[in-house]
Amino acid sequence: MKVLAFNGSPRGTHSNTDRILQPFLKGARDAGAETETIYLKDLNIRPCLGCFTCWTRTPGICTQKDDMSLLLEKMRHADIVVYATPLYVFTVSGLMKNFMDRTIPLADPHIIKQGEHYVHLPRYKDAARRSVLISNCGFPERDNFSALVDMFHHFMNNHDSNLVAIILRPMGELMRQPDLQSFLSWYFQAAYQAGQELIKLGHITRETQAILDRDFMPIETYVTMANAWWDSQIAVSNAEQEEIETGRPLPHPTSMPTTLQELIAGMPLAFNAQSAGDLQAVIQFDVSGREPGQYYIHIANGKCSAFEGKHPDPNLIIHTPSDIWLAISRGEMDGMQAMMDGKYSIDGDLNLMIRFNELFSVAGTDIK
Repeated sequence: MKVLAFNGSPRGTHSNTDRILQPFLKGARDAGAETETIYLKDLNIRPCLGCFTCWTRTPGICTQKDDMSLLLEKMRHADIVVYATPLYVFTVSGLMKNFMDRTIPLADPHIIKQGEHYVHLPRYKDAARRSVLISNCGFPERDNFSALVDMFHHFMNNHDSNLVAIILRPMGELMRQPDLQSFLSWYFQAAYQAGQELIKLGHITRETQAILDRDFMPIETYVTMANAWWDSQIAVSNAEQEEIETGRPLPHPTSMPTTLQELIAGMPLAFNAQSAGDLQAVIQFDVSGREPGQYYIHIANGKCSAFEGKHPDPNLIIHTPSDIWLAISRGEMDGMQAMMDGKYSIDGDLNLMIRFNELFSVAGTDIK
């Protein structure tokens, strides 16, 4: 069985689209299929001219001499075609739309009633009859894909093809973060399982589909972090401003920390200046529970300092009971899972939170 996949992301192999597509295809290969990925960004595919020459003077053959003729031939000999695209303005990417427009030679020009709709039937009887849609977006809600899915159902009708699987991933930008790969391993495993099931069963099981449809995190948490990340990327003045600290400096602990204040005071000792590079950031700890208090970590110019007090403009705020953060730091609790379970919460820069383990790499500060 041949599975032909088209990746319509301008990012190609570095895209979130490919992060879903490749585990899916590996599952298909391990189930016995032959797979191939075509990255549309690497090909010369001109826009359709709307001349209909491929329907009249040269039936089935486009007059444009570019890479599309090879792709049309490959589609004819594939058993399953996978359309993988990021969501751009609630539909496919420009690369994917251009490619889809150019598949017109595979259709017969006559308008035929099929069921309740009128369609163009496929020109060739050996063309693929099964298709898969894979898409992701930065929005948090699944209904952002509704126009895309509706368009694909119409597109499949014109190709007399059955859309046998749909994998849609909101919050897709989280898949780009290296430190979240282990946390999201369950999702990539589900994509792999979906590929296997499609080849073995002809469809994705309800159990696997339910896993693929799970949210990565609570929507409000994601939105807060995403907006903070965009704020951090907006251009600001490069002029260095002298920082006037508002908190009381915390002395480094002289022994293993037993309280949360001692733990935070010791974080500069675990600071990885090489990983931080030119990072300028403030991490505020809003602590409740047995040891309530306000503390912050200031990272600047390759150095890290700890303070007691409340910073006026932190990049990241961690709201946590003292017992929870101590348990995380000691490795007694998974930090990311604890956040998902609502045991602590954050406001601010998502990237900074994701880099936490990288910035503080000495044992006792790891939140994985």
